[in-house]
Amino acid sequence: MKARSIDAHLDFCTTEYQRTVIQKHIEGKSQVEIADELKKDIRRINAVVMRVHQKAALQGVAPEFNVNRPTVPGFTTKRVSTAYNTDNEIVLQWHIQEPERQKLEELIAEFVEGFKDELQGLHSPTDAPGNTEDALMVSYIIGDHHLGMLAHHTETMGEDYDVKISQSLLENAIDRLVGSAPAGKVGVLVNLGDFMHVNDSTSSTPSSKNLLDSDGRYSKTIRAASNVIKKSVLRMLEKHSEVWIVNVRGNHDPDAALWLNEVMRLYFEDDPRVKVFDNASKFVWWRWGKNLIVTHHGDRIKMSNLHGSIVSNLRQEWGESEHTFVWTGHIHHKNQEEYGGALFESWNILAPADAWHAGSGYASSRSMTCVILHESFGEQGRLKANIQELV
Repeated sequence: MKARSIDAHLDFCTTEYQRTVIQKHIEGKSQVEIADELKKDIRRINAVVMRVHQKAALQGVAPEFNVNRPTVPGFTTKRVSTAYNTDNEIVLQWHIQEPERQKLEELIAEFVEGFKDELQGLHSPTDAPGNTEDALMVSYIIGDHHLGMLAHHTETMGEDYDVKISQSLLENAIDRLVGSAPAGKVGVLVNLGDFMHVNDSTSSTPSSKNLLDSDGRYSKTIRAASNVIKKSVLRMLEKHSEVWIVNVRGNHDPDAALWLNEVMRLYFEDDPRVKVFDNASKFVWWRWGKNLIVTHHGDRIKMSNLHGSIVSNLRQEWGESEHTFVWTGHIHHKNQEEYGGALFESWNILAPADAWHAGSGYASSRSMTCVILHESFGEQGRLKANIQELV
């Protein structure tokens, strides 16, 4: 009975690591034996078994407790009532279901927990490079990258674009800019949102549900996005003593940006040289000496309103800073305005137009920029990688 109940839980494993643990349990191995074989702490093995069992139970599958009625897809078990006779046999059972309701925070926690055992220990911290310039911060600004978008030149009259091309362009841009930039103490990887073209497996925009041109399965996009950000950070660690990661939530990837942030936090959690900023808010900001830098994707808000919101919510930081920069994405082209002494900028992107934007007449030059800030004197310069030198 025990083996049969565990076997039923294989369908509720979300990672290969979970499947390995549960399969070994099915084979009759104890949790101690599994921990020794996989070289894991026994508490981790127990956590995996409990997590999978609980997930199965929420879907109505817990044969060891006389519950074995899987719920309808999209529903979870709300309540189970069981009537027994004097011989302890089930004579009647009510299995009440309800639509699945899970908070975003719980989904993120589940996602991170599911990958924890696969990611831990993969990254080994390295020594910081010598002779960095302590007063300088170098920010590598990624405009809307739309990784996962599919574009074909016969439809767009532009360039082809898919996951592989997207990865290659960003890796080349980062490599070129890091190689040319000064060795500032801190390097900041600034993803201004819409890094991923699709937010989930529906391949549609989160708010309007418009179908998007996407390249392959969503899992492919998630893996590619994680890998290219990881490689970018590793390249920056060769140049800078510290690397900060900023993942702004866009209108295309408001939830996917959360997953991406947590994967990076998990991968680099043992590296004191890497800092990942929280991105629950649409605003992500930081200070560098006398500089205040505020980021926002730029969707659903005018520059003037953005200015008012920042002054209201960061009143002290605004007043104490001599140089204020507000960086946004969303519009895909370069724009620069000044409000109240603060410089508001949107940035070019590396991705070409998709079929919808091309058909609507939208076009912009393609590039990636890094900005060098001095802790006392503000902007000291910027470098640009144009698309022609990256392909």
